[in-house]
Amino acid sequence: MPNKKSGIAHKLLDAHVEYFIEQLEPERLRPLLEAQIDEVLADAGKLTLDDVVHRDSVKQVVQVYAVELELGGAIPELVAKIARAVYLNGIHEKTRLRDLLSDKQFAEIVDKLLEMEDLRVQILDEAVSNPLYAEIASDLLFHGIRGYLMHSRLTKSIPGASSMIKLGKNMLHRASPALEQSIEDNLRAYIRKNIGATLKDSQRFLLKNFDSERLREMAMDAWTAVKPMKVSIFRKYLSSDDVEDFFVIAYEYWRSLRKTDYYSALINIGIDCFFDTYGKTKLAKILEEVGIGRELLLADAMRFAPDAIAGLKKRKLLEPLIRRNLKGFYESGRIEALLAQDH
Repeated sequence: MPNKKSGIAHKLLDAHVEYFIEQLEPERLRPLLEAQIDEVLADAGKLTLDDVVHRDSVKQVVQVYAVELELGGAIPELVAKIARAVYLNGIHEKTRLRDLLSDKQFAEIVDKLLEMEDLRVQILDEAVSNPLYAEIASDLLFHGIRGYLMHSRLTKSIPGASSMIKLGKNMLHRASPALEQSIEDNLRAYIRKNIGATLKDSQRFLLKNFDSERLREMAMDAWTAVKPMKVSIFRKYLSSDDVEDFFVIAYEYWRSLRKTDYYSALINIGIDCFFDTYGKTKLAKILEEVGIGRELLLADAMRFAPDAIAGLKKRKLLEPLIRRNLKGFYESGRIEALLAQDH
């Protein structure tokens, strides 16, 4: 049979649980949260980031969740399902590109890209130096020269010249197909031999005639043409299966990338930079600089807490939850020891 002092401890526990539940009633919840948030913010004004957390601890947590943790199969399936739902949603039919990007924003992006002139020159140089580009240019030149010789205005302006050339070609082909092929091969060889200089000339032409102002004008003209289009226009070129395939490719790439030292190094650099910047800064100041203030904290608390408390209470889980967190003290014998000191 429990003694009197033990009985008092249990009564105190019941009273404490009852009091706690009363404080969580809807009409008392907001004042309670306001008081708690104010006290937390007051404490945050006395503590720095380095006082409460070490950068190595953050790095260890990030290492686990960003690098080592293997996501279950349900996560990729869920994201793919979300991607499909987003793809099929009717909002794309109601939204135009200009609703997502203003003229000013597009112009700022273009201007920034055009500022990177060295990169533009390097990209153009790499493109012109690419063997595939040279092969395409050679083929275009070959067909252009041959077509010009066969169909130029000069031959058309001379009565009978076109027929004579055609007749001569037919006779040459009948007489010696190998000779015709040899002429074409020699022409191709000549073009390939001299294509380097031609490509350099074309590169200089592009750099001279497509300066920043001209490119900007072309970009803005293109934007003017496409900005009235609905976002759904992209469905003509991108199917739901394509979206899923791109997700799978990106997910598999991320899984391999996260195992590299490069990935971990970038994360650690970011963490070090954050702590170097804010390590000695008061927590309240950090919250202020990232835009998290009292009203935002209170609004979020009132957005989620009432429903969570109501759900726990409906399932008869609120009282057991509070009791579990309090009973350890009341069953520790401290109450009995305090009562014994009074006698």
